[in-house]
Amino acid sequence: MCWEKIKYGFKRKLTENLLQGDFPTTGKYNFPQLAQVNYIPELPVLPFNYLKSTVDEGRYWYHCFISEENFNRLYVNFREYEEILKRTKGIISADFNLFRNYPEHMLIDNCRYNRSIDYALQQAGIPMIPTAGFAGESSWEWCFDGLPLNSTVAVTTNTLYDKEAHRLFVGGINVMVKKIQPTAIVVCGKCPDWMEKRFPEIQIVKIPNYIQMWHAREKI
Repeated sequence: MCWEKIKYGFKRKLTENLLQGDFPTTGKYNFPQLAQVNYIPELPVLPFNYLKSTVDEGRYWYHCFISEENFNRLYVNFREYEEILKRTKGIISADFNLFRNYPEHMLIDNCRYNRSIDYALQQAGIPMIPTAGFAGESSWEWCFDGLPLNSTVAVTTNTLYDKEAHRLFVGGINVMVKKIQPTAIVVCGKCPDWMEKRFPEIQIVKIPNYIQMWHAREKI
């Protein structure tokens, strides 16, 4: 069996362990439905892989806009990280990839994993901002299911490598705003100028990605 099948089979089993009993679901694929959140993270927001090495971790928010292997530990050892995260200001939650070249079943599974960990964090009473991930146009039908209405959500521009990625990002943001009507959008990475101009009624919160953080440190 190939590694991809092992990895996704493991995630599915772990998701079932996280979400035992009855919980609200929504949409075509029965994603967990999240409760409304209106948190605004205070800067600096640190990458999740800094959590255990940061002195006085309770002073910070953390984000998962990093390589999957660096936050997969949140799934593998959720109960261990649950106690640590309760001491923090909060977390911008899981961002398992929704790349446009992934097969649809993998996109659906990754979206379900994201919502599942979000829901588990909410149930644990940990301040959490969900990530809105999306791929091509076909994913826009279901990829925002489970996200709360009139809430804070997060997105990343880390994967905008080409013109097609930019086009899909613009389209995906437009659909997201129409469907869930966010009150604030946290943007990790370089924030496009058009976002604030197009959505003046939405608070746009900018946080640096991992590379931007390192460049800032090098300048210092």
